[in-house]
Amino acid sequence: MINKAIEECNRTEKPMEPQRNPHIQYINPSLPAVVVPAYAGQRYEIMAPDTIDLQEMAQLAIHGLTEPTDPEADYEIYWRANFTSNPAMMWHSESDIVQAKFMEALPLLRLASGSEQNRHVEQRWMEILRQMQGADGLLYLPKVGRPWCKFGGYGVEPPGDHYFAIWFEGRLLGAITLYYQLTGDATWKEAGQKLVDSVNRLAIQDEVYAHFANHEFGTEGRYSPPQKPSDAVSNPATWYGWLIQGLANYYRCTHYPPAIALAAKLYHWVRDHSNHFNQAGQFLPEYPDVSHIHFHSHTTVLLAVLDYGLAAGDQDAIDFARRGFEHALTQGDCQLGFFAEWLNVPRPQTLEICELADMIGVAVKLSLSGCADYWDLVDRWTRNLFYEAQLRQVERIYWLQDRVASSEIAPIQLPAHHSMDRVAERNRGAFGGWLAPNDYLPDYPHNVQYLTIGIMHCCTGNGARAIYYIWENQVTYDQGQLRLNLLMNRASPWADIHSHIPYRGQVDAIVKQPVALSIRLPEWVAPQQASCLVNGASRPLAYEGRYALVGAVQPGDKVSLQFPLTESKALLYIEKRAYRILLRGSTCVAIDPPGKNFPLFERQYLRSDQTRWRAFQRFVADQQIVW
Repeated sequence: MINKAIEECNRTEKPMEPQRNPHIQYINPSLPAVVVPAYAGQRYEIMAPDTIDLQEMAQLAIHGLTEPTDPEADYEIYWRANFTSNPAMMWHSESDIVQAKFMEALPLLRLASGSEQNRHVEQRWMEILRQMQGADGLLYLPKVGRPWCKFGGYGVEPPGDHYFAIWFEGRLLGAITLYYQLTGDATWKEAGQKLVDSVNRLAIQDEVYAHFANHEFGTEGRYSPPQKPSDAVSNPATWYGWLIQGLANYYRCTHYPPAIALAAKLYHWVRDHSNHFNQAGQFLPEYPDVSHIHFHSHTTVLLAVLDYGLAAGDQDAIDFARRGFEHALTQGDCQLGFFAEWLNVPRPQTLEICELADMIGVAVKLSLSGCADYWDLVDRWTRNLFYEAQLRQVERIYWLQDRVASSEIAPIQLPAHHSMDRVAERNRGAFGGWLAPNDYLPDYPHNVQYLTIGIMHCCTGNGARAIYYIWENQVTYDQGQLRLNLLMNRASPWADIHSHIPYRGQVDAIVKQPVALSIRLPEWVAPQQASCLVNGASRPLAYEGRYALVGAVQPGDKVSLQFPLTESKALLYIEKRAYRILLRGSTCVAIDPPGKNFPLFERQYLRSDQTRWRAFQRFVADQQIVW
């Protein structure tokens, strides 16, 4: 399932010195001394089934995080990429601010994959993270040297040469927390504490609630109020969500009480005053005087509230997240994982991977909490649209470009700050922004002009982090108990997992440490259908729910769980259209009608009963981080 081109873009590179743009004026002009984490671990070569592998997805995503960047602008990302123009292009805009998501996801994916690609980009991002922190502790983006920083998309421009957004502080607090854990450098912890104290001072709060006067601020908390209410940002709960999540993670790692106290008050405000949800968890329109609902604006809040609830032991917050998640399941397709960007819209809508990434994160965390079991949903979604949404084969993009005459984009003004340099190749590993169930680049709903269809990199940032959520929790270990929650390839300190699915119903565990092993059966398997071999000898199984209890195993043991895997057909109605799909287990191997521009689910090779094998370089990090 992973081709040679993907391996090439994940090669180990010699360290490079990062470029630094002297014209971008950060609020802290001093260049800090930062050290990129070592990401130490064990590397070894193995032969494993050529099936879905989250380590490989993480390696590829590092390419998609660090390559579509601008070396002449301190490796700032190009927010948008368009693949239906000739030539393809990507460009800067105010929305480059979503780079905060990249900066949080990158160290997580290095832990999962061991990839050292573009370490110089990470070094400059770490430097920038410190240069953006003002004397007041807040993190500011510069305007000077970044002429694409045009306002209007998220509110009225704040005064001064530096500004920040509430959500931006939260996602970067996550990055700061990670670098503190990875390096042990107390200056990162101090930077995080200063940021927590600063947003506490900025918040308008009482004993129960906290909120903010605006979405974007200049220095000293200054902001430009809108001239009319319709100009105001109408979905503050969304922006608060990212801050709640950053505060919760910082508290979980440092036990700093002001962080969790502010997260609690922001949660109470979201629950009682945001008008995003009703008491049953149903989504409400976040914009005044309209009926449509932005799916991701709600699910990102659910994910953040859940992280807060788990960190604080707040059962009310956990229950809130679960109610919202259960409602969200009714608003999309749970077989392939299609959740439309906009609800209550008459024409068919596309999937931005942000929605699915959120849903995966909530499903994983609720399952881990023990209050629900959504592992089968995570399995389906990961194997299907989540995997298909990560850009691998760029040849189809070149095929599309050859069919678009250059004259067709001439009437459209090109973005002022754009690049046409190897756009398709540099975005390999990124996640799609507008997918149909069968097409990466569908004709709808944006079929009136070019410069539209391709990638908006908020999706790449959220999709990359979701890879880590899945990878981290495929296996869980606690006091000698090893559980396999998802039957996909995975290296770990305790066992290497080799999954033959969907070629055949078999998963093997090569044991490294003495453990008591349990393996979760796929949803299509009844307990009496499964059998287990340990070193070729039959091992009777007991059961705890869906988990087959293999029992005690020792280093060097090979455990093989086997079960039937058959093909089935299903008829799905997704976004007002019918699709027929062919499944092997929970893996879609064909879809009808097929996609036209960039077809998905072209997986006929998976219908073989003979497992394909390939060589992998495995990586097991020395450090484990819960996220």
